Amino acid sequence: ELCVKSCENSLKSVRYSDVDPAASALRRACQSRLALSSKYLCLDLNCGAETRNWALQHHNATCYDAFGSPLPAFKTDYTEEEMTGLRKVGKDDSFDAGNESSEAVIPSLEWFSAWFDTLDAVEYASRHHYLYGISVMIFWGAVVFIGVAYKIYLAISQLLLSRSSFDSVGIWTETGSWFKRNVAIPATFGYRCAQNVWWATIPPRIQTLTIALFLLMNIVFNIHGYRIIDENLYFSTPPRQVLRYVSDRTGIISFANFPLIWLFGMRNNVAMWLTGWDFGTYNNFHRWCARISTLEAVVHSVLYTILIFMNGGWNYYSSWFTMWFWNAGQMATIFMCSLLILSVYWIRRRFYEAFLVIHIGLSILILLTMLGHVSVFNGEYDALFWIPAFIWVFDRLMRLLRIIIYNPGHWSTTALGSYSDSANIIRLTIPIDNALYKIRSGSYFYLTVLNDTRFWESHPFTVASTSGELPQKAEFWDGEEEPLLTSTTITTEIELECITTLPKKRYMTFLIRPYDGFTKRLRDMLVDEQSIPKPLRVLVDGPYGHTQRLHQYRQVVFIAGGSGVVVALSYLSSLCDEMKALTTIELHWAVREPAFVRDVLSNEAKRALDTGKLTLHLYVSSQTNDFAAEDLPSQIEQHVGRPNIHSVVMSAAHSAQGSELAVVACGPARMADDSRLAVVDALRNGNHHIDYYEESFTW
Repeated sequence: ELCVKSCENSLKSVRYSDVDPAASALRRACQSRLALSSKYLCLDLNCGAETRNWALQHHNATCYDAFGSPLPAFKTDYTEEEMTGLRKVGKDDSFDAGNESSEAVIPSLEWFSAWFDTLDAVEYASRHHYLYGISVMIFWGAVVFIGVAYKIYLAISQLLLSRSSFDSVGIWTETGSWFKRNVAIPATFGYRCAQNVWWATIPPRIQTLTIALFLLMNIVFNIHGYRIIDENLYFSTPPRQVLRYVSDRTGIISFANFPLIWLFGMRNNVAMWLTGWDFGTYNNFHRWCARISTLEAVVHSVLYTILIFMNGGWNYYSSWFTMWFWNAGQMATIFMCSLLILSVYWIRRRFYEAFLVIHIGLSILILLTMLGHVSVFNGEYDALFWIPAFIWVFDRLMRLLRIIIYNPGHWSTTALGSYSDSANIIRLTIPIDNALYKIRSGSYFYLTVLNDTRFWESHPFTVASTSGELPQKAEFWDGEEEPLLTSTTITTEIELECITTLPKKRYMTFLIRPYDGFTKRLRDMLVDEQSIPKPLRVLVDGPYGHTQRLHQYRQVVFIAGGSGVVVALSYLSSLCDEMKALTTIELHWAVREPAFVRDVLSNEAKRALDTGKLTLHLYVSSQTNDFAAEDLPSQIEQHVGRPNIHSVVMSAAHSAQGSELAVVACGPARMADDSRLAVVDALRNGNHHIDYYEESFTW
C-alpha cells in the first residue's frame, strides 16, 4: 500500500491531454487511459506484479462505485525501448493548463524515492501514535490485572497454605516482609504521606512507583517512534518534522488518557470493584493521569503554535482562528490548565464544594471542546469522547440505583439526628430494614440531607455501628453530663412518635464531627439545649468501600484520633463475633472531649467491652472533666498526653510473638504517617506478620 501511494503521489501533478482538465481528480484518474498506463508502469517497475494487480483491482472497484463503469482499456504492453523513451517526471516538472502530457509518463527514481521515504516516515510516526495511545490504556489494564491476580492468589493461598509459612501478602514470609517494608507500606520519601507537602500530597511508595513508571512511559512514548529524514515532502526541514510529529503524538496520548481519568475519578469504579483497592488509591491515579494528560495537551498546543508561525507568521496564525476545531482545541487546553490549577490540595481542602462544582463543570466543557477539536477527523477519535461520557452516565445511574435499593419505593429516608455541644459530635441514625443488602464493617455512604439549604450536596461518612435499638443513657458514670442521645427528654409529639416507632427497626449510626461547610450547617440544624433528636430527610447512596479481613488476624490494633474512631467501631461487633482465636483487640484513641468518650462507651463500644476482647487506651487531651480511675472498667486505661504511636506498635509487635498482627490507623494526617512509619520499623526489626491498613480521614 505504501508503494501504491508513492506512485499515486508522484504522478498526482501530471495532467493528460486525453481527458477534460476541468474534471475532478477522481474522474481524470478513472477515465484517462494515459493516467492508467502511467500508474500501471510505475507499479510494475517499483512494486511488483502482485501489488500492481491488487492496486488496479482496487482502483477499478473505486471507479465503478463512483461512476458506474469499469476502467477503460489502456496500454500495458510497453517494450523496453518504449519505456526508455518515456518522460521521467521529477519534482520540478510542471503540468499547468496548456502543458498537458500527450503520452504516458513514469516518475523518476529520485522523485518516487522521495515520496516513498516521506510516506514511510509519516506512516511510521502514525503507527506509533496509535500504538502508544493504546499502550497507555494497556498499562492501566495491566495494573488492574495485577491487582485482580493478587486478590485471587491471596484468596487461594489463604485457603490452601498455612499461615505459618505464608503471610497476608500471599508470598513467603521474608520476601513478603521485604516487599511490605520497602515497597507496599512506606511513604514515598520515608515519612510524609497523609500530610501535605506544600500544596500537594505524595502517595504511598507503591503508588508513586506505579505513577512514576506511567510518567516515564509517557515521556518515552512522546520522544520515541519518529523517522526524521532530510527530504520530507510534507514537512520540509527536520525541525518542522519534529514539531509536527511530537505535537500529534502528545495530542493523541493526552486524549487517550481521558477514559482512564474519568474511570478512576468515579465513585462507581469497575476497577475498584475488581481489585478491592480503596477510593484514595484510584483518586491518586486519577489526579496524576489528569496532570500528565494536561501537560501533554500544553505541549501539543505550544508546538503546533510554533509550527504555524514558522509556516506563515502572524497572518497565517490568525487565519486559524476562523476554524472551529482550532478554537475548540485552544479552549480545551485552557480548561484543562484551569482545572489543574483549581484542583491543588489547598483549594480542595478549604473550598471543597466550590472545587467540586467547578471540577464537574470544567470536565464537561473539556469533553465537549475535545469533541469539537477532533471533529476534523470524521469520527476517528470520537470513541475517546463517548467512553468518558458513558462512564459518567454509568456512575450517575449506579448512584441512583444505590439510593433506590436502599429504600425501595421511597425517594428519601427519615433519619434522626442530634448534636451534643459537650461532645462536639453529630449522631445520625438511619433505618436499614428496607435495604436490599447487608451493611458490612468499614462501609461508608454518601449522605444527602434534603432539609439542607444545599440539598444537592452529598458527603461520605463511615458507618459507626448497626443495631436494633437506639442509643441509651451512659452506664459507666453518674456524673452530670448527659449522653449524646436520650429518650427521656423528648417532649414534642413528632419527636416522641419517631423515638417510639424506630426502635422496632434496625438502623445504622454515623458519628460526624462538625467542621465547615456541610457538617457545620448540619450542626446548626440540630443544635438543641437538650440534645433532642430531630427528624431529617436524607438520600442514602451506598454502600461503598471494602471490608478488610481483620478477623483473620490474631491481634488487631486500632489507632484512632477524634471521630476517626468510627472505623474501629465499625469493625468491633463483627470482630468480637468472628475472631474466636483472637488474643486481643486494642483501641488506642486520642480524643479531646470526655463527653464523646462517655457516649461511645455507653453505645457503640459497650458490647465489645462486655465480651472482654477489647482493650481500650484513652488519650483524653482535655484538662477538664477527666475520668476518675475508679470509674473506669478494667479494660480501659487512661493516659496523659498524646499516644506514642511508635511504642504502641512496637509493643503490639512484640506481644504478637510472630502471630498475625493488623495495625489500622484512622485519624489526623500526622497520626496516620506516624503509624505507617512505626509499622515499617516493626517490619524492619523482624516482625514479618504485620499488615498496615489506613482509612482515609479526609476526602
